Amino acid sequence: MWRYHVTVKGSDDELKWLNQQAQRGQRLCRITGNWYQFQATKTPVQLFSEYVTSEVATDIETSQPPFELVTKLQLRQPDVQVIYTATTQASLDVTRVDRQNAPLQLKVALAQRGHLMNVMNLRVVLGLLLAMILIYFRLMNDTWGGWYGLIWILFSFYPAWQASRIHKQANVLRVVTQQYDDAWRPTMHVFLKNMAAPLEIEKVASIGQWQYVGQDHRGMYWYDVRTLASASEIKQTLQPALSRSVTVSIVSWLGLAPIGYL
Repeated sequence: MWRYHVTVKGSDDELKWLNQQAQRGQRLCRITGNWYQFQATKTPVQLFSEYVTSEVATDIETSQPPFELVTKLQLRQPDVQVIYTATTQASLDVTRVDRQNAPLQLKVALAQRGHLMNVMNLRVVLGLLLAMILIYFRLMNDTWGGWYGLIWILFSFYPAWQASRIHKQANVLRVVTQQYDDAWRPTMHVFLKNMAAPLEIEKVASIGQWQYVGQDHRGMYWYDVRTLASASEIKQTLQPALSRSVTVSIVSWLGLAPIGYL
């Protein structure tokens, strides 16, 4: 059975999805692009994945008990391979693996997103050229023109939808790694009510770049934070640094209305 799934290759999200399929009796056996081939199995397995350099990958051709080599996937940017292994040992099913490869996951995510956007641009240009040729030779009437336009839009912008899914994962990885090079970060407006003293920004600096805006005489402080984190993630980061009496409201970068209260 083949299934189509858009995700960052070798990421925690991909591994979680693959293990969900394994729990349903579908074991991974091959990956081609965004297509995953599964084989039905009645034996419970736990899948693992890791990034290795191409030099190391050439030495990984056979299974090493208790792990069985499932498949390998070559990535171009960065030049690494993703090794997928599986085990049937129940004692390893609950083993927590601290992968510590978020920076590499981010590089893979950005490369995948860039590739998808290039595919979209290519399809847009080719679609326009084909339309110009059909119009020039009078091979397109009003009826076919409408259908052609719809198909061209769907065909051209489908990679953009795929890229948007990868972009969301990349944003999460940027927050984890604190790597914001060339990243646009929206400004969220944070209002803290019933504050006895200013916020200790160094305690919450991991969420983004904070800037003090102002305060009033009733204990209301407001700050701007440039971040890729969501409102709920901002509030979770603030909780340990605030007393229970403090009320937090967050206004999105669009500035329309508060999007969350604590």
